Amino acid sequence: MAISYSKLGETHTALGNLPKALTFFEDETKLFEELHDSYPQNVDFKNNLAISYSKLGETHTALGNLPKALTFFEERSRLGKELHDSYPQNVSFKNGLAISYLLLGQFYKNNLNEPETATQYIQKGYELYEELVRDFPDYQKFRGNYEWAKEQLGR
Repeated sequence: MAISYSKLGETHTALGNLPKALTFFEDETKLFEELHDSYPQNVDFKNNLAISYSKLGETHTALGNLPKALTFFEERSRLGKELHDSYPQNVSFKNGLAISYLLLGQFYKNNLNEPETATQYIQKGYELYEELVRDFPDYQKFRGNYEWAKEQLGR
């Protein structure tokens, strides 16, 4: 059911109906919170919850609800760090944490005009992507995010 809500939220986002998309992303998040609370040892539920927080952060940003957006991006990052710290060899969790740092950096830069905080987060994402590109040099998504972070840092 949570995945269905996610797909509906993505569809409404693509259609430009952000209030409706937000409703579906909130429903998705509520279900993943319930699943994670009921089965805290299940890392897939925790990871899906983290991803749903990103969607809420992005949607609240687009709607201009910046304090709420920041809260969701921070929660996404917190869960991503917990997952990565518990499973440092898991490439997906490392990528998720790197993405969360880049999202926070971009948010601080574009919405809060805090370039120093933005740089700190982008630096963290850059370092993770540096490792991912080293370990998986042919994976273009990692390389693209690495190059973006590198450009943002002026390197």
